[in-house]
Amino acid sequence: MVTLKQVAERAGVSIKTVSRIVNGDAGVNARTRKSVERLLSELSYVPNHAARQMRGGVSPVVGLMTDAVATTPYSVDIVRGAQAALREAHQTLIIASSDGDPAREEELWGMFRAHRVSGVVYAAMYHRPHRIGQPVFKEPIVLANCFSPDDDRASIIPDDEDGGCRQARYLLERGHRRIALVTLIDGIEATRLRGQGIRRAFNEAGVAFDESLDKRGMIGPVGREEMVAYRVAHDLITKPQRPTAIICGNDQVAMQVYAAAASLGLSIPGDVSVMGFDDLRLISETLYPQLTTVALPYFDIGRRAVERLDLLASEEDAPLRRELIPCPLVERNSCRSIV
Repeated sequence: MVTLKQVAERAGVSIKTVSRIVNGDAGVNARTRKSVERLLSELSYVPNHAARQMRGGVSPVVGLMTDAVATTPYSVDIVRGAQAALREAHQTLIIASSDGDPAREEELWGMFRAHRVSGVVYAAMYHRPHRIGQPVFKEPIVLANCFSPDDDRASIIPDDEDGGCRQARYLLERGHRRIALVTLIDGIEATRLRGQGIRRAFNEAGVAFDESLDKRGMIGPVGREEMVAYRVAHDLITKPQRPTAIICGNDQVAMQVYAAAASLGLSIPGDVSVMGFDDLRLISETLYPQLTTVALPYFDIGRRAVERLDLLASEEDAPLRRELIPCPLVERNSCRSIV
């Protein structure tokens, strides 16, 4: 990489003069400026923003610690969103995974200190409470896709409750009343919050929700869960009064519901409408008909987490609150209106 010193030597001027020209100082002699600018172009000089930021007291590096987010489908968009925000500020990202190991996590805090990062985004692979305690790290920390149960950390999380409300409201507005749920496992935020949102939509519409139609499509502990959605969906749609629509905990569950319907010779959405969650496009755009679903806003979570880091660094009294990012509904062809 060409340095300011090399440019100055070729131009026969001081390093300070070249630096002033690179930084747009209008006080440099016009002839000297023109000569140096031509040389900068010929040598393909690239300004070292990182060094400039370090001299100004701002680290050009932000850390991102994850439990396993890089291996989770589409949650890698958290990384993409963070990088997009940092690119605008000429900063870079160091990404490290703890694999859920507390000892490894402590090592990573030490690595971030050694690299003098200006802040850290801690990203989880699914929406959950997470207590990171008090690591020996004085720079700002923002949680992404997780939150502190004590609310002592700024956090950016998906608005799962509103996402569930959007699922149910969409179907209710199209005339559906007998709506079944095939959800994720018990005990996780997504199941609880989306369930609350679904019931809120029913209450707002003045429609009673049949609790007997709320079924688990996955069972077992997180990370070792068993998919039972096919069997559950098969049982639901063979009832004498089958549901006209099924809301699924995620797009993988929806795929199992499609399979159950096909095994019985039923069509989607002709015989039963199906709604997903996640917008895992490998599934939602490949299924036929394509799946109407609600998207998890991972990219926006990553971008906003970096923006909150900047706010915490610049404002001493910035609030340490949970910020909800909307989950948009993506309309495709798996739901129909009924009379």
